[in-house]
Amino acid sequence: MKKLTLLLVALMVGSTIFAQTCIDDAWQCLKQNQAPKAKKFIENCVEAYPDNAQVWLMRGNVYINLLNSDQKKMQADPNYVPRYPDALSIANESFVKALKLDATVKPKTGMLGALDGQKLCAQPFYDEGVRYLSQGKYQQALDNFVQSAKNFEISKSPNASLAYFQAGIIYRDQLKDVENAKAMFLKSVNTNPNFTYGLIELYYMYLDDKDTANCGKMAEKLSVAKKDANTIASVYETLMSYYSMTGEEEKLMAICDSALAVSSSDTMVAVCTNYLSNFKSFQKAEELLTKALATNPNSFKLNEQMGYMFYERMHAIEDKIAELKKEKKWDEAIAMNNSPELKEMTQKAHEWCQKAYDIFSDNLDNNKHLRELKVKLGLEVPQELNDKINARLQH
Repeated sequence: MKKLTLLLVALMVGSTIFAQTCIDDAWQCLKQNQAPKAKKFIENCVEAYPDNAQVWLMRGNVYINLLNSDQKKMQADPNYVPRYPDALSIANESFVKALKLDATVKPKTGMLGALDGQKLCAQPFYDEGVRYLSQGKYQQALDNFVQSAKNFEISKSPNASLAYFQAGIIYRDQLKDVENAKAMFLKSVNTNPNFTYGLIELYYMYLDDKDTANCGKMAEKLSVAKKDANTIASVYETLMSYYSMTGEEEKLMAICDSALAVSSSDTMVAVCTNYLSNFKSFQKAEELLTKALATNPNSFKLNEQMGYMFYERMHAIEDKIAELKKEKKWDEAIAMNNSPELKEMTQKAHEWCQKAYDIFSDNLDNNKHLRELKVKLGLEVPQELNDKINARLQH
């Protein structure tokens, strides 16, 4: 028995020595910039010693070098076809395997450790995701974005949020998988609580679910999140949506003021006044639009919103008429229906919708409002207007 034990120990030591020899062979090749030759050594080494963490760690380094070689050639020649298209996934897989076999495995001098190797793979995985996305290969893009996010998380990089977000967009828009989309967006904000893109997407998904409580949580986080030039308009619009939904007029107006203090662009004015009109805050909406139109009278967005504001004022009066009829207050209903105010709102709505149409005639909402107003006023509806509406509705 003692002789057998000694024999097994000798075999194990011999196996380790032989494994170390082929690892050293691959290592020397890498130091001499001979990654393809190192690949041959390390693949033979993996086949012979599949349970050796050092072997897998060196394999990860070999394939990282192959990946770098391909990337340099692609940068020099856009038509270059990668010789090792799977190098990235094999490198990452090898680093993961090395850690599973030995959590304390150490690299050779000048080589990457297993964790550092995975961190280094994060950005290439993201870049591959972008490349596949541009080619319409959505599943491959998704796989790369998810792997990228996991690798970024190892180094606690905020880029993990962006990678999870990209995965969420693919799930939602291309794969039509709402639940997984939501899961990815949640991961994007869990890895970075200030990631406004993820918070905004989650808000609107919860809004679709009529989940007011979670909408409120997202709105609360957005109100204190750091805002940059790319997201600030969307953040303010999301908050306007929330305060409009919850009926908080004072907060809605305050958000509009904050948004316009940051940007007084036609787009921002149009967004603010749209929510104000929906909330029936007509006076403030009209004031904002009048001021903006004085500077840019030919803006479609501003003219269209002025038309919409009067359109909503007209409907507010019509809603009161309907209530009076429901209460069987016929005389009051008739009087309001014939009131100068209703006629004025209808005429002004038509005037501004027509101005907007004359500036840009292919906006479906404005065109539908304009046709409705012409009918109410007993005006002729041009065939061109009908044709434009019908053409858009058929698409």
